[in-house]
Amino acid sequence: MNNDRTVIRVGILVLALAMALRIVASGALGDRVSLFSQPRLASFLVRTGTGRDPVQTDPPRTDPQATDPVQTTQPSPPFSGSTAPSSEPPEPVVRPVFTSEDLKNVSLNNQGSLDPDMEALLLRQLRWDLTADQPTVLIVHTHATEAYTPTADTAYEEYGGEYRTQDQRYNMLSIGEELARLLERQGIRVIHDRTLHDLNDYNDAYKNSRETVKKYLQQYPSIQLVLDIHRDAAEYDDGTQWATSATIDGERSAQLMMVVGGRNEGYLDNMSLAAQMTAMIGRTCAGVQRPINLRYSGYNQDLLSGSLIVEVGSAGNTHQEAMNCLPVLAEAIGAMAIGVN
Repeated sequence: MNNDRTVIRVGILVLALAMALRIVASGALGDRVSLFSQPRLASFLVRTGTGRDPVQTDPPRTDPQATDPVQTTQPSPPFSGSTAPSSEPPEPVVRPVFTSEDLKNVSLNNQGSLDPDMEALLLRQLRWDLTADQPTVLIVHTHATEAYTPTADTAYEEYGGEYRTQDQRYNMLSIGEELARLLERQGIRVIHDRTLHDLNDYNDAYKNSRETVKKYLQQYPSIQLVLDIHRDAAEYDDGTQWATSATIDGERSAQLMMVVGGRNEGYLDNMSLAAQMTAMIGRTCAGVQRPINLRYSGYNQDLLSGSLIVEVGSAGNTHQEAMNCLPVLAEAIGAMAIGVN
Protein backbone atom coordinates (compact mmCIF):
# COMPACT_ATOMS: atom_id res chain seq x y z
CA MET A 1 0.00 0.00 0.00
CA ASN A 2 2.79 2.41 0.90
CA ASN A 3 4.63 1.59 -2.29
CA ASP A 4 1.49 2.36 -4.32
CA ARG A 5 1.14 5.78 -2.65
CA THR A 6 4.78 6.58 -3.36
CA VAL A 7 4.32 5.74 -7.03
CA ILE A 8 1.26 8.00 -7.24
CA ARG A 9 3.08 10.95 -5.63
CA VAL A 10 6.04 10.54 -7.96
CA GLY A 11 3.68 10.40 -10.92
CA ILE A 12 1.94 13.62 -9.88
CA LEU A 13 5.29 15.38 -9.40
CA VAL A 14 6.53 14.29 -12.81
CA LEU A 15 3.28 15.47 -14.42
CA ALA A 16 3.52 18.87 -12.70
CA LEU A 17 7.13 19.33 -13.84
CA ALA A 18 6.16 18.49 -17.38
CA MET A 19 3.35 21.07 -17.41
CA ALA A 20 5.68 23.75 -16.01
CA LEU A 21 8.22 23.08 -18.77
CA ARG A 22 5.50 23.47 -21.41
CA ILE A 23 4.33 26.81 -19.93
CA VAL A 24 7.86 28.24 -19.91
CA ALA A 25 8.42 27.07 -23.46
CA SER A 26 5.21 28.75 -24.66
CA GLY A 27 5.97 32.15 -22.98
CA ALA A 28 2.69 32.09 -21.07
CA LEU A 29 4.42 32.64 -17.75
CA GLY A 30 5.85 35.91 -19.05
CA ASP A 31 2.32 37.08 -19.88
CA ARG A 32 1.16 36.24 -16.39
CA VAL A 33 4.04 38.09 -14.75
CA SER A 34 3.37 41.14 -16.89
CA LEU A 35 -0.04 41.47 -15.29
CA PHE A 36 1.65 43.16 -12.32
CA SER A 37 2.76 46.03 -14.53
CA GLN A 38 -0.72 46.75 -15.94
CA PRO A 39 -2.04 50.21 -14.95
CA ARG A 40 -5.19 48.97 -13.28
CA LEU A 41 -3.37 46.52 -11.03
CA ALA A 42 -0.43 48.87 -10.46
CA SER A 43 -2.73 51.65 -9.32
CA PHE A 44 -4.46 49.23 -6.99
CA LEU A 45 -1.13 48.34 -5.41
CA VAL A 46 -0.26 52.00 -4.97
CA ARG A 47 -3.66 52.79 -3.43
CA THR A 48 -3.35 50.04 -0.90
CA GLY A 49 0.13 51.20 0.01
CA THR A 50 -0.26 55.03 0.13
CA GLY A 51 -3.95 55.80 0.36
CA ARG A 52 -3.78 57.91 -2.84
CA ASP A 53 -4.41 56.98 -6.43
CA PRO A 54 -1.84 58.99 -8.44
CA VAL A 55 -3.31 58.12 -11.81
CA GLN A 56 -6.55 59.90 -10.90
CA THR A 57 -7.08 63.67 -10.89
CA ASP A 58 -6.60 65.39 -7.56
CA PRO A 59 -9.78 65.74 -5.49
CA PRO A 60 -11.46 69.16 -5.57
CA ARG A 61 -9.80 71.79 -3.39
CA THR A 62 -12.39 73.28 -1.10
CA ASP A 63 -12.11 76.87 0.05
CA PRO A 64 -13.68 76.93 3.53
CA GLN A 65 -15.04 80.42 2.74
CA ALA A 66 -16.60 79.42 -0.57
CA THR A 67 -19.85 77.61 -1.31
CA ASP A 68 -18.62 75.55 -4.27
CA PRO A 69 -15.35 73.60 -4.44
CA VAL A 70 -12.68 74.85 -6.80
CA GLN A 71 -11.61 72.17 -9.27
CA THR A 72 -7.98 71.70 -10.25
CA THR A 73 -7.36 72.12 -13.96
CA GLN A 74 -4.63 69.49 -14.46
CA PRO A 75 -4.48 65.83 -13.33
CA SER A 76 -1.68 64.74 -11.04
CA PRO A 77 1.37 63.23 -12.75
CA PRO A 78 1.71 59.41 -12.63
CA PHE A 79 3.12 58.04 -9.40
CA SER A 80 6.90 58.00 -9.47
CA GLY A 81 7.75 57.04 -5.95
CA SER A 82 7.66 60.63 -4.63
CA THR A 83 4.91 63.06 -3.70
CA ALA A 84 3.38 64.80 -6.68
CA PRO A 85 4.07 68.57 -6.81
CA SER A 86 1.36 70.88 -5.52
CA SER A 87 -0.75 72.92 -7.91
CA GLU A 88 0.37 76.38 -8.99
CA PRO A 89 -0.25 79.13 -6.39
CA PRO A 90 -3.15 81.48 -7.13
CA GLU A 91 -2.50 84.74 -8.89
CA PRO A 92 -1.67 87.51 -6.39
CA VAL A 93 -4.43 89.98 -5.68
CA VAL A 94 -3.69 93.28 -7.39
CA ARG A 95 -4.93 96.34 -5.54
CA PRO A 96 -4.97 99.84 -6.97
CA VAL A 97 -2.30 102.04 -5.45
CA PHE A 98 -2.82 105.75 -4.98
CA THR A 99 0.05 108.19 -4.75
CA SER A 100 0.28 111.90 -4.08
CA GLU A 101 -0.05 112.38 -7.83
CA ASP A 102 -3.69 111.28 -7.58
CA LEU A 103 -4.48 114.36 -5.51
CA LYS A 104 -4.88 116.19 -8.82
CA ASN A 105 -8.26 114.42 -9.13
CA VAL A 106 -9.37 115.19 -5.57
CA SER A 107 -10.52 118.50 -4.16
CA LEU A 108 -12.55 119.42 -1.11
CA ASN A 109 -15.51 121.71 -0.57
CA ASN A 110 -15.29 122.06 3.21
CA GLN A 111 -18.42 123.57 4.71
CA GLY A 112 -17.34 123.15 8.33
CA SER A 113 -14.42 123.78 10.65
CA LEU A 114 -12.87 120.31 10.25
CA ASP A 115 -9.46 120.19 8.59
CA PRO A 116 -8.73 116.68 7.28
CA ASP A 117 -5.36 115.79 5.74
CA MET A 118 -6.54 114.81 2.26
CA GLU A 119 -3.23 113.35 1.14
CA ALA A 120 -2.99 111.09 4.18
CA LEU A 121 -6.59 110.00 3.71
CA LEU A 122 -6.02 109.23 0.04
CA LEU A 123 -2.98 107.08 0.85
CA ARG A 124 -4.70 105.07 3.60
CA GLN A 125 -5.03 101.32 3.11
CA LEU A 126 -8.58 100.19 2.42
CA ARG A 127 -9.16 96.62 3.56
CA TRP A 128 -12.33 95.07 2.20
CA ASP A 129 -13.52 92.60 -0.39
CA LEU A 130 -16.77 93.37 -2.19
CA THR A 131 -16.68 90.14 -4.20
CA ALA A 132 -17.96 87.78 -1.48
CA ASP A 133 -20.91 85.43 -2.03
CA GLN A 134 -23.06 87.41 0.39
CA PRO A 135 -24.32 90.98 -0.29
CA THR A 136 -21.55 93.52 0.25
CA VAL A 137 -23.15 96.73 -1.08
CA LEU A 138 -26.36 98.37 0.10
CA ILE A 139 -27.98 101.08 -2.04
CA VAL A 140 -30.65 103.21 -0.37
CA HIS A 141 -32.40 106.49 -1.17
CA THR A 142 -33.18 108.87 1.67
CA HIS A 143 -34.72 111.26 -0.88
CA ALA A 144 -36.07 108.67 -3.28
CA THR A 145 -38.58 110.99 -5.00
CA GLU A 146 -35.88 113.37 -6.25
CA ALA A 147 -35.94 113.65 -10.05
CA TYR A 148 -34.36 115.54 -12.94
CA THR A 149 -35.42 118.10 -15.51
CA PRO A 150 -38.12 116.38 -17.56
CA THR A 151 -37.84 116.03 -21.33
CA ALA A 152 -40.30 114.93 -23.98
CA ASP A 153 -39.21 111.33 -23.37
CA THR A 154 -39.10 111.52 -19.56
CA ALA A 155 -42.17 113.52 -18.61
CA TYR A 156 -43.47 112.61 -15.17
CA GLU A 157 -46.13 113.66 -12.74
CA GLU A 158 -44.69 115.79 -9.96
CA TYR A 159 -45.16 114.85 -6.34
CA GLY A 160 -44.31 117.01 -3.33
CA GLY A 161 -42.76 119.82 -5.35
CA GLU A 162 -40.79 120.57 -8.47
CA TYR A 163 -38.30 117.95 -9.70
CA ARG A 164 -39.81 115.28 -7.46
CA THR A 165 -41.97 112.34 -8.45
CA GLN A 166 -43.20 108.94 -7.35
CA ASP A 167 -42.65 107.65 -10.89
CA GLN A 168 -39.98 105.02 -10.36
CA ARG A 169 -38.89 105.21 -13.98
CA TYR A 170 -37.47 108.69 -13.44
CA ASN A 171 -36.82 109.25 -9.74
CA MET A 172 -33.77 108.05 -7.78
CA LEU A 173 -34.95 104.47 -7.69
CA SER A 174 -34.19 104.19 -11.40
CA ILE A 175 -30.66 105.47 -10.77
CA GLY A 176 -30.09 102.99 -7.96
CA GLU A 177 -31.50 100.15 -10.03
CA GLU A 178 -29.10 100.82 -12.89
CA LEU A 179 -26.11 101.17 -10.56
CA ALA A 180 -27.02 97.88 -8.87
CA ARG A 181 -27.22 96.18 -12.27
CA LEU A 182 -23.80 97.47 -13.31
CA LEU A 183 -22.21 96.35 -10.04
CA GLU A 184 -23.80 92.91 -10.23
CA ARG A 185 -22.26 92.48 -13.67
CA GLN A 186 -18.87 92.87 -12.01
CA GLY A 187 -19.58 90.13 -9.49
CA ILE A 188 -20.54 92.47 -6.64
CA ARG A 189 -23.62 91.37 -4.70
CA VAL A 190 -25.96 94.32 -4.13
CA ILE A 191 -29.10 94.97 -2.12
CA HIS A 192 -31.14 97.82 -3.58
CA ASP A 193 -33.74 99.11 -1.17
CA ARG A 194 -36.65 100.75 -2.98
CA THR A 195 -38.36 102.40 -0.01
CA LEU A 196 -39.61 105.95 -0.60
CA HIS A 197 -38.30 107.33 2.69
CA ASP A 198 -39.37 110.90 1.86
CA LEU A 199 -42.86 110.04 0.65
CA ASN A 200 -44.94 111.26 3.59
CA ASP A 201 -42.61 113.68 5.36
CA TYR A 202 -39.49 115.06 3.72
CA ASN A 203 -38.10 116.20 7.08
CA ASP A 204 -38.27 112.67 8.52
CA ALA A 205 -36.51 111.09 5.56
CA TYR A 206 -33.15 110.53 7.28
CA LYS A 207 -34.82 109.10 10.36
CA ASN A 208 -36.73 106.70 8.14
CA SER A 209 -33.72 105.64 6.09
CA ARG A 210 -31.70 105.13 9.27
CA GLU A 211 -34.06 102.36 10.36
CA THR A 212 -33.80 100.78 6.92
CA VAL A 213 -29.99 100.77 6.96
CA LYS A 214 -29.89 99.36 10.51
CA LYS A 215 -32.22 96.55 9.48
CA TYR A 216 -30.05 95.51 6.53
CA LEU A 217 -26.78 95.75 8.47
CA GLN A 218 -28.22 93.48 11.13
CA GLN A 219 -29.54 91.02 8.58
CA TYR A 220 -26.44 91.07 6.35
CA PRO A 221 -23.25 91.69 8.35
CA SER A 222 -21.38 91.09 5.08
CA ILE A 223 -22.31 94.61 3.88
CA GLN A 224 -19.21 96.79 3.65
CA LEU A 225 -20.41 99.74 1.56
CA VAL A 226 -23.58 101.79 1.99
CA LEU A 227 -24.41 104.22 -0.81
CA ASP A 228 -27.21 106.74 -0.28
CA ILE A 229 -27.96 107.90 -3.83
CA HIS A 230 -29.28 111.46 -4.31
CA ARG A 231 -29.17 114.21 -6.89
CA ASP A 232 -28.01 117.73 -6.07
CA ALA A 233 -30.06 120.90 -6.57
CA ALA A 234 -29.18 124.57 -7.01
CA GLU A 235 -30.77 127.34 -9.02
CA TYR A 236 -29.67 130.59 -10.56
CA ASP A 237 -31.14 133.97 -9.64
CA ASP A 238 -33.64 133.71 -12.47
CA GLY A 239 -34.96 130.44 -11.05
CA THR A 240 -33.48 128.11 -13.65
CA GLN A 241 -31.83 124.96 -12.36
CA TRP A 242 -28.09 124.53 -12.40
CA ALA A 243 -26.79 121.42 -14.19
CA THR A 244 -23.50 119.59 -13.73
CA SER A 245 -21.65 118.88 -16.95
CA ALA A 246 -19.15 116.34 -18.24
CA THR A 247 -18.53 114.44 -21.46
CA ILE A 248 -18.27 110.64 -21.62
CA ASP A 249 -17.57 108.98 -24.97
CA GLY A 250 -18.81 112.07 -26.76
CA GLU A 251 -22.10 112.13 -24.82
CA ARG A 252 -23.16 114.84 -22.42
CA SER A 253 -23.17 113.53 -18.86
CA ALA A 254 -23.87 114.58 -15.31
CA GLN A 255 -21.10 114.64 -12.70
CA LEU A 256 -20.65 112.69 -9.46
CA MET A 257 -20.05 114.09 -5.98
CA MET A 258 -19.27 112.33 -2.69
CA VAL A 259 -20.82 113.86 0.43
CA VAL A 260 -19.44 113.09 3.90
CA GLY A 261 -20.99 113.95 7.23
CA GLY A 262 -18.38 115.18 9.70
CA ARG A 263 -20.56 114.79 12.78
CA ASN A 264 -19.51 111.17 13.30
CA GLU A 265 -16.61 109.84 15.35
CA GLY A 266 -15.41 107.73 12.43
CA TYR A 267 -15.92 110.37 9.75
CA LEU A 268 -12.27 110.14 8.67
CA ASP A 269 -12.85 106.57 7.49
CA ASN A 270 -15.64 107.78 5.25
CA MET A 271 -13.53 110.76 4.15
CA SER A 272 -10.74 108.38 3.16
CA LEU A 273 -13.18 106.32 1.14
CA ALA A 274 -14.59 109.45 -0.49
CA ALA A 275 -11.09 110.63 -1.43
CA GLN A 276 -10.19 107.26 -2.94
CA MET A 277 -13.50 106.92 -4.77
CA THR A 278 -13.18 110.42 -6.19
CA ALA A 279 -9.59 109.75 -7.27
CA MET A 280 -10.65 106.51 -8.96
CA ILE A 281 -13.47 108.27 -10.81
CA GLY A 282 -10.90 110.82 -11.97
CA ARG A 283 -8.65 108.02 -13.20
CA THR A 284 -11.54 106.34 -14.98
CA CYS A 285 -12.91 109.45 -16.67
CA ALA A 286 -11.36 112.76 -15.67
CA GLY A 287 -13.88 115.55 -15.22
CA VAL A 288 -16.78 113.41 -14.04
CA GLN A 289 -15.77 113.87 -10.39
CA ARG A 290 -16.79 116.93 -8.40
CA PRO A 291 -15.13 118.18 -5.20
CA ILE A 292 -15.95 116.16 -2.09
CA ASN A 293 -18.54 117.96 0.02
CA LEU A 294 -17.75 117.79 3.75
CA ARG A 295 -20.57 119.01 5.98
CA TYR A 296 -20.99 119.00 9.73
CA SER A 297 -23.99 116.68 9.61
CA GLY A 298 -24.66 113.03 10.38
CA TYR A 299 -26.36 111.49 7.33
CA ASN A 300 -26.54 108.13 9.19
CA GLN A 301 -22.89 107.54 8.30
CA ASP A 302 -22.09 106.54 11.87
CA LEU A 303 -23.79 103.19 11.22
CA LEU A 304 -20.95 101.84 9.08
CA SER A 305 -17.41 102.92 8.22
CA GLY A 306 -17.93 102.70 4.51
CA SER A 307 -20.92 105.01 4.11
CA LEU A 308 -21.24 107.73 1.48
CA ILE A 309 -23.84 109.98 -0.05
CA VAL A 310 -23.38 110.07 -3.82
CA GLU A 311 -24.94 112.99 -5.64
CA VAL A 312 -25.62 111.87 -9.21
CA GLY A 313 -25.95 115.07 -11.16
CA SER A 314 -28.35 117.84 -10.25
CA ALA A 315 -31.98 118.77 -10.82
CA GLY A 316 -30.90 120.74 -13.87
CA ASN A 317 -29.60 117.59 -15.56
CA THR A 318 -31.78 115.27 -17.58
CA HIS A 319 -32.44 111.71 -16.52
CA GLN A 320 -30.33 110.41 -19.40
CA GLU A 321 -27.37 112.60 -18.42
CA ALA A 322 -27.55 111.11 -14.94
CA MET A 323 -27.66 107.59 -16.35
CA ASN A 324 -24.65 108.30 -18.56
CA CYS A 325 -22.28 108.75 -15.62
CA LEU A 326 -23.28 105.57 -13.75
CA PRO A 327 -20.91 103.26 -15.67
CA VAL A 328 -18.02 105.45 -14.49
CA LEU A 329 -19.15 105.15 -10.87
CA ALA A 330 -19.65 101.40 -11.19
CA GLU A 331 -16.24 100.95 -12.82
CA ALA A 332 -14.57 102.93 -10.03
CA ILE A 333 -16.25 100.82 -7.36
CA GLY A 334 -15.35 97.65 -9.24
CA ALA A 335 -11.71 98.71 -9.45
CA MET A 336 -11.69 99.14 -5.67
CA ALA A 337 -13.67 95.97 -4.94
CA ILE A 338 -10.68 94.28 -3.29
CA GLY A 339 -9.35 97.39 -1.57
CA VAL A 340 -6.59 99.85 -2.40
CA ASN A 341 -2.98 100.56 -1.46
